[in-house]
Amino acid sequence: MKHVVTFLVLLFYIAVSAQKAPTILPFSLENNSIYLHCKVNETDSIKFLFDTGADGSVININSKKKVPLQIGGKSENRGSNGTNTVDYSSNNTVQFGDIQKKEIQFTLIPYKSANFDGVFGTDLMKGKTVEINYHKKEIRFYEENDRSIDLAGYEKIKLHMIDNYPAVESCMIVDGKEYSGFFGLDSGADDVLTIASPFAKKNTLVKAMKTIGKATAQGSDGSVYEMPVVLCPAVKFAQKYLYNLPITLSGSTEGIDSTEKMAGFFGNQFLKRFNTVIDFKNGFIYFKLNKNLYSEFN
Repeated sequence: MKHVVTFLVLLFYIAVSAQKAPTILPFSLENNSIYLHCKVNETDSIKFLFDTGADGSVININSKKKVPLQIGGKSENRGSNGTNTVDYSSNNTVQFGDIQKKEIQFTLIPYKSANFDGVFGTDLMKGKTVEINYHKKEIRFYEENDRSIDLAGYEKIKLHMIDNYPAVESCMIVDGKEYSGFFGLDSGADDVLTIASPFAKKNTLVKAMKTIGKATAQGSDGSVYEMPVVLCPAVKFAQKYLYNLPITLSGSTEGIDSTEKMAGFFGNQFLKRFNTVIDFKNGFIYFKLNKNLYSEFN
C-alpha cells in the first residue's frame, strides 16, 4: 500500500509539472482602462484596449498606416447607441507573448481622439482561461482546465454569454428595493455602470435615485450622446456590497444600450476593484476584491 501511495503522488507531480506555464502580459491602467501591446501581422508594439465587452477585435482606422491591412469588405458594427457600416479585414495574425492567433478578422472603426491602435476582444481571449491581476498589472492566459490557478479568496459566479456578451447576475439596491438582472462586463468602458434604457424606463430609475449630473459618451458607431448621472445607494456584486456609485441611465433606442436582455453594463471603473479569472470553457468567472476598492469613483 505504501508503494501505491508513493506512485500516485509521483503521477500527480508529473501531471502538474507537465502543465504549460501561463502566458503573462504586462498592462497599463490608463483612465480606468486596460492597455496591452501585441504584434499584428509583421508590425510589433500595437497598443490594444483590452475589452471584454467586444466580441470581435478592432483596428482604429487612424492607425491604418501603422498596421497595413487588406480590406475584405464591409460589415455592420453595433455600438452602444446605434449601428454603422464599416470596413473589415480578414486573414490577420495576432501575437501576444508566445500565443499566436491566425485568421483574425478586424473591424475598422474611426476612434477620433483615442490613444490606442485597436481593441482586443473576446475572440482573442477565448480558448484560454484569463486572469486579470490589478496588483501586479498582469494578464495571464492559462490553458483551459489548468488546475494550477490560485483561486483562494475568489468568489465563484456563473458566467452567462448573452448574445456573445459576458454577463453575471447582480442587483442595485435603492430604498431597500432590489433591482436585479443580468449585467454585462465591459472592461473597455471607462465608466462605473450604465443602465440599459429599457430597464431604466421600466423601473423609472431616473425618479428612484438622485440626479447628480450628466455624462457625454461616444460609442464605437461614432454617435455622441448625453446621459443623466444618478447616485446609486448600493450594488450587490459577487456577494459584496459597494456603496454610493455614480451610474448613468441610457436613453438609447438603438445599439447595445437598448437591449432588453440585460439590465446594464459594468465598466472598468467598477471592474478594476476586483481581480478576475474568466473561465470561458466551463462558464464561470471568479472575483476577488483588490487594492482599488477604495479608489474614488469619478
